[in-house]
Amino acid sequence: MSTSIFEIIGPTMIGPSSSHTAGMVRIGRMTHRIVDGDIRYINIEFSPMLRTTYHGHRSDAALIGGVIGLCEGDIEIRDAIELAHEKGIETKIDFLPEGQYPQNTARLTVGCKDGREVSVLGTSVGGGSIVIDAVDDACLRIMPEAYHIILWSGDALDLPQSEAVVQRGEGKKGMITCLTFSAMPSEAFVAHLGECKGITALKIIPPILAYGVTLTDEKYESCLDLCRVAEEKGLTISDLAVGYEMKRSGFSQEYICNEMHQLLKTMKKSVEEGEKPNRLLYGLASGKDGKLLNNAVMEGKTISGGIVPLAVSRAIGVMEYNASMGIIVAAPTAGSSGIVPGCFITLQKEYGFSDEEIVNALFVCGIMGVIMAHRKVSFSGSVGGCQGEVGVSSAISAAGMVSLFTKNPTKIVHGMALCLKNLLGLVCDPIAGPIEIPCIKRNAVGVANAFISADMALAGIESFIPPDEVIDALVDVEERLPQELKCATVGGLACTCTAKKIREKLSGNE
Repeated sequence: MSTSIFEIIGPTMIGPSSSHTAGMVRIGRMTHRIVDGDIRYINIEFSPMLRTTYHGHRSDAALIGGVIGLCEGDIEIRDAIELAHEKGIETKIDFLPEGQYPQNTARLTVGCKDGREVSVLGTSVGGGSIVIDAVDDACLRIMPEAYHIILWSGDALDLPQSEAVVQRGEGKKGMITCLTFSAMPSEAFVAHLGECKGITALKIIPPILAYGVTLTDEKYESCLDLCRVAEEKGLTISDLAVGYEMKRSGFSQEYICNEMHQLLKTMKKSVEEGEKPNRLLYGLASGKDGKLLNNAVMEGKTISGGIVPLAVSRAIGVMEYNASMGIIVAAPTAGSSGIVPGCFITLQKEYGFSDEEIVNALFVCGIMGVIMAHRKVSFSGSVGGCQGEVGVSSAISAAGMVSLFTKNPTKIVHGMALCLKNLLGLVCDPIAGPIEIPCIKRNAVGVANAFISADMALAGIESFIPPDEVIDALVDVEERLPQELKCATVGGLACTCTAKKIREKLSGNE
């Protein structure tokens, strides 16, 4: 499956975490559609790796909100647990066995008022992207962007012919069959399917994501390939990014560009909200740091001048808004959601770029992230450390910023490489779990890194290590980084005396 541009720039979501909040909402939403009934109880089992982070990232509220029908951009996610209880739904939290499931995995067991019970196992794979791994213990790979029909039966079924991809798995309730389609199956086919002998239940599962099913495996797997095609066809990297998304999804250029304009609109709103004081979920930071730095810039009190600290102040403000469960755009993650808007809203205000020009730059950011994804970069802090979040976000921002001042594809990809090299090895060590410390201020470093890397690339400076090899180096470091430094809240800053005291206080043990 090819990665969508909108998996890099997006989704629009409630903070604070793309993997642990938005991804969990999406697992819950898929469960909601698979269950499709009046709910009596929701039992959650988290991966043991989430034991110290799920509460700080509101993963429990996210899953429950999804199961009761909310989406990742609904403000009601904040109060999802209370909303479920008001509906008379019982909830319970537990943990899966050690060492048996991927990180960021959750199993939902949902009981219905008609006596049915359905279990769904899902994994959040970074940046809000998910996959459903099993239904009622039958191993199936169910993607959230496609149409599916799920069939329960005692034995294997004799199915009518169709263009569907068919999966079968033996579960605790017998055979489960999943048919996957790129478009909504016809009513006639569904009716014909329903006549098959042996079916005990049938559920139609529409996609929960708006960026469409992958229709082609054509993709850019390297910066070198991207630059070559740009030069051969005389197109900009932004043009190639839009063309890629059109081929991948089948959507029109107008639709795709409009989607990016909507994301830019949300970014602008998050910058505005970030300029106000925000009350963070756990109050580990003041919620006013972005405003403090902005005031210093306005008063001419910053050592480094104007545009960089101004962009940094906006990035901090967006992250403070994110940490208060505000609506932001993950780019590529919520934990790095301040960098792209901090950079591009500031450039727009300072240089007068049009929305169209900024949208084109965002497409450049997106295709850089797509290449990284196809080269196996993880955007999850718990899989690859913060180098896959703040590191990636600053790198794609650098490429996008360069593209605003030159269409030279070589300079654009070297801006990315120069920037990414600077944050290789950046650990993910949130204090006590919430995305507050050090996540907010690391976005500040990401913005400064993006600006200086863009300046170097525009000046003609190139990365000695080729851009594609820099991306491969990121993958290597992600794999080598110790698990204790991957959002485990036990290493780095999270293991300091102050951090331990805060963790004990938040867990109620003080």
